[in-house]
Amino acid sequence: MKDMTVHAKDRVLFSMCLASFLLILAYPSVAAAGVRSGLDLCYRAVIPSVFPSLVLTELLFSRPSGWIEGTFGRVFHRLFGVSARGAVALICGLLAGFPVGACTVSTDVREGRLTREEGEYLLSFVNNTGPAFLVGGIGLGLFGSVRIGWMLYLLQIPVSLTVGLLFRPKRPLPTVVSANTASCSPDPVSAILHASQTCVRIAGFVCFFSVVSSILSAFLPLGLPLAFLYALLEVGNGAFCAARLSFPFPAIPLVAFAVCFSGLSVHFQTVSVLKEAGIPPATYFKGKITAGMIAFLLTFFLCLTK
Repeated sequence: MKDMTVHAKDRVLFSMCLASFLLILAYPSVAAAGVRSGLDLCYRAVIPSVFPSLVLTELLFSRPSGWIEGTFGRVFHRLFGVSARGAVALICGLLAGFPVGACTVSTDVREGRLTREEGEYLLSFVNNTGPAFLVGGIGLGLFGSVRIGWMLYLLQIPVSLTVGLLFRPKRPLPTVVSANTASCSPDPVSAILHASQTCVRIAGFVCFFSVVSSILSAFLPLGLPLAFLYALLEVGNGAFCAARLSFPFPAIPLVAFAVCFSGLSVHFQTVSVLKEAGIPPATYFKGKITAGMIAFLLTFFLCLTK
C-alpha cells in the first residue's frame, strides 16, 4: 500500500511537471515576463531589505547573545515554555524578516543551542516579514502609505505571538543541558558570503513562483480569485495584486493574509533551511496557515468597523 501511494505521488508530480513544461513551451513570452517580474521584485524590494538584515543578524546573533536572553528570555520561557535562546529567533524574525527567523533557529539547532523539538515548535511563529519590506515595499510602494506598512507590521506581532501560544506544547520540551556558549569574534566575510548565498536562493524561489503566477494570469481574469491565488504563491506578487482591488476591503485583509501566511515561495525557502538542521516542516506550515487566517479575520472586522 505504501509503495502504491509513493508511485501515485510520483505520477502526479511527473504529470504536473510535464504540464508546466508544455505551458512554458506554449507561452514562452509569458514565462519570460514572469522571470523578469521576479527579478524586478528582488531588485526593487526583496534583496534591498533582506541582504543588509541577513549580514547584520549573523554578525549580531549567530554567536551567544546573553543580553537578549537575559532581557527577554525569562518572559519568553514563561510564555512559550522553551529555552531563553528562542527569544533571539523571534526578535531576529521580527526585525530582519524571512528567512532570518528560520535561519537563526536552524543555526541554533545545528550548533547545539536549541533542541530539534524546540526548533520545530519555534518555527511555527518566529519566521515573519520584516519592517523594511512591509513599510517600504508594501506600504509605501503599493499603497503610497507608510502608515499602512506599519499597521501591517504591528498587526503581525500579536498574530505571531498568538500562534505561538496556540501551538504551545502541553508537555515541557527537552532543552539543551549544556549549550555551546563559546565566545567568538564577528566574522564579516562569512556573514556577507552566507547572506549572498541566501539572497541567491531567495531570488530563485521568487522567480520560479513569479513564472507560475504569470502563466496563471494568462488563464484567470483579474480580480479577487487571482489575487488570492497570488497570495498563496508569493507574498510580494500577492500584495501587489491585492493592492489593485477595492480599498480597504478586500485589499487590506488579503494583504494581511499574504503577509502573515507568507506564501509558498517563502515556505520553500524555509524548508531548504530546515533540511540543514533535520527539522520537519509540518508544524511550521500549520503555524503559517493559522497566522494567515487570524490576520485576515482581524483586518476584515477592522475594515467593517470603519
